[in-house]
Amino acid sequence: MKLRNLTLALSVLNVKNLNRYFSTKIIIKAFVSALMVSNFIYLSIFENIFLDFISPFITIFGIYLLIFQTRAGFFLSGFFVGILWFYWISFSFIYYDLAFLIPLVLLFIGVVYGLLFFLASIFSFVFLRAVALFLLSYIAPFGFNWLNLEATLVLGAFSPNTTGLILIFLSAYLLNLRKFYKFLAILPLIFALQTDTKEPNFIPFNLELTNTNVPQHSKWDKAQKDAIIDENLRLINEAISQKKDAILLPESAFVTFLDHEKILQNELLKISEKIAIIGGGLAYENGQIYNSTYLFYEGKMSRFDKLVLVPFGEEIPLPEFIKPLINRLFFGGASDFKTAKNVSEYEIFNTKITNAICYEATSDKIYANHPKIVFAITNNGWFKTQNLSSTEPVLQRLLLKYYATKYGTTIYHAVNGSKSEIITPKLGLKAYGEIFGRD
Repeated sequence: MKLRNLTLALSVLNVKNLNRYFSTKIIIKAFVSALMVSNFIYLSIFENIFLDFISPFITIFGIYLLIFQTRAGFFLSGFFVGILWFYWISFSFIYYDLAFLIPLVLLFIGVVYGLLFFLASIFSFVFLRAVALFLLSYIAPFGFNWLNLEATLVLGAFSPNTTGLILIFLSAYLLNLRKFYKFLAILPLIFALQTDTKEPNFIPFNLELTNTNVPQHSKWDKAQKDAIIDENLRLINEAISQKKDAILLPESAFVTFLDHEKILQNELLKISEKIAIIGGGLAYENGQIYNSTYLFYEGKMSRFDKLVLVPFGEEIPLPEFIKPLINRLFFGGASDFKTAKNVSEYEIFNTKITNAICYEATSDKIYANHPKIVFAITNNGWFKTQNLSSTEPVLQRLLLKYYATKYGTTIYHAVNGSKSEIITPKLGLKAYGEIFGRD
């Protein structure tokens, strides 16, 4: 009887302790702060100039709520941020016949980012917590670098760079001042404004930027292979009839090891006398698989392999001894993809092009030489289902806009499963002034 009473007392005590650290108030505050920090993803869906303008101000209030939370609040905010930004990662498991893992994947994502945010709360002094959170936003768990807080400033009037983010954090911290001193929070925002625009570069030839919508469940179905290739050939011939100089097809547009398809190669080489063809396909060489871009130009074929692989998609970012086990358990024994040794560049119509395949288009490595033009190809079919789309293409577009702005690059982005488009550097205030002045 005494043991039972003791157990009951301990249970009550544990519940009280949990309520102390994870009360409803703390959970709600954490979710609201996470939602506010994530607002730029969801507001950009509407493509509304007013929503774009207010987005960074919502982010500032989100950071303010976050940095003045308890340690448990920091963890929960990170947990919710992870899910709000990256819930769509779980969709890809459907195509490995692992849909039952979706709840565990979501939990894993939330916990990883929850722990990352929790590290920022080890300091008692709020200013140091803000500094730690700012610095931790540059950490890429498992090499995945899409939690980029600088990119939250792609919308609105502020500079999407390190300086701009520092000033935004400072503004959020100053909001805690008493009475009219809160107005000091406006001061950093003045210096955070983006005034100049990097001049966009455009290709001097006529490009057909294709957009396809091949469902992921059909893409690697052998019965669909010929139909998909025939559709690519139709798109190429249509571009020729429209007097296009080149055509850019999405990632893995040719759903095969194209380097081993001699008949298809010969057909594309012949067509390339009329139009330059750039498109994605796999390659198999020396027992290794590559995710590649193929260029057919003036009767010659070139191959450019991916440099930066997708963590847990194309490579397992874990120690070598555990990689085979993970691949065997979850990916049918497939091995990691092989990578290129350097950034791939090629020249067509006297124009230098930097190659990027999907995820690597959001890596600084691709922009190391400050390229004027990047041709990026993507397959976003992984992150949608037959009945449900996701915000992955939205976040990807914002990140590409961030890199275009950072490096003064114009990105021609051909996509399967979401919108294809040309992405140029973000406009500064002077450019807006010139636009309105002309009107």
